[in-house]
Amino acid sequence: MEGFKQIVKAHTQSLEAAQRSRYLVADSALYTAETIQSINDMGQLFITRVPQTLKEAKKLIEKAPELTFETVCEGYSGHWHDSTYGNVNQQWLLLRSEQATKRESLNLDKRMLKQAEKARKDLKKLKTQEFACHEDAQKAVEQWRGKQPYLDVVSQIKTIFEYKNSGRPAANQEPEHHNYQIDGQLFSALEKRQSALQQVGLFIIATNDLSEKLSMKKVLDTYKSQQAVEKGFRFLKSPDFLTSAIYLKKPERIESLLMVMTTCLMVYAALEHQIRHQLKAQNKYFPDMKKKPSRNPTAGWVFQCFQGIAVLYVDSQKPMVLNLKERHSPIIDCLGSVYQQIYS
Repeated sequence: MEGFKQIVKAHTQSLEAAQRSRYLVADSALYTAETIQSINDMGQLFITRVPQTLKEAKKLIEKAPELTFETVCEGYSGHWHDSTYGNVNQQWLLLRSEQATKRESLNLDKRMLKQAEKARKDLKKLKTQEFACHEDAQKAVEQWRGKQPYLDVVSQIKTIFEYKNSGRPAANQEPEHHNYQIDGQLFSALEKRQSALQQVGLFIIATNDLSEKLSMKKVLDTYKSQQAVEKGFRFLKSPDFLTSAIYLKKPERIESLLMVMTTCLMVYAALEHQIRHQLKAQNKYFPDMKKKPSRNPTAGWVFQCFQGIAVLYVDSQKPMVLNLKERHSPIIDCLGSVYQQIYS
């Protein structure tokens, strides 16, 4: 974690040296007390996902049914929460996604069934234990109950008498000593299930930008914008680029590779934007992977479609472009005269 903090700090300083960045956007891996303290001390604003494993995050989500949510945009509603986690003054935006709520609600019953089977086995094991006093047995029941998110138990504590001699004891025979055992039946707590349903589809985004002009929609849109960057880096990490085969040890070489990959990503994104924009402007289409007309092809798909095109040179004759097909024309036309000349 210390190494990750140093990488973030060094990368942020490099970005600031090149161009003043408004926000550092990241997923929950960034959000630790030490890292956000370091970023905040550098004067850098951040927008990042909050891990839902944090106690403060858990408490906020548990309070969600009592909170008032306002509409952020279509499919999202939010609630502001002030936090000082990591000794950094910040705002947490608790968001509810309609799409995620529907998806997670369908999975809730599956999780409950899986948890019920585990709870049944744990309770069966607990019922075989003997306790020296009634209080210890009751404490064990409460500990088991505290670990169950959806289930509960109707329990009773039984007294187990033990006699000196085996067999049936005499009518007036006093037991040598006695222990206590737990007995009970499982049941599904409807209020727990209802509470769980009200907590699905929730996530938290944190920012140290405390300006009043910052809106919920701005926070959400900025956080979601990293998806486009991650999509590009997934493409750069594909086997076609052999990046995984490159092993670098020195920090300056790693930073150089990062710069090359970032530059490639910039070219990739610019090319994709130009193609999509011009396809719409020129009212043209390019077949997608299912051979259906599309105006939003990815640059990766375009690269794949242009594989196999070659230039043949024969003595002093004019070079010939081989394997060029009619489907390539919309892309070449979209990219302009320079590309038209290359592929002519």
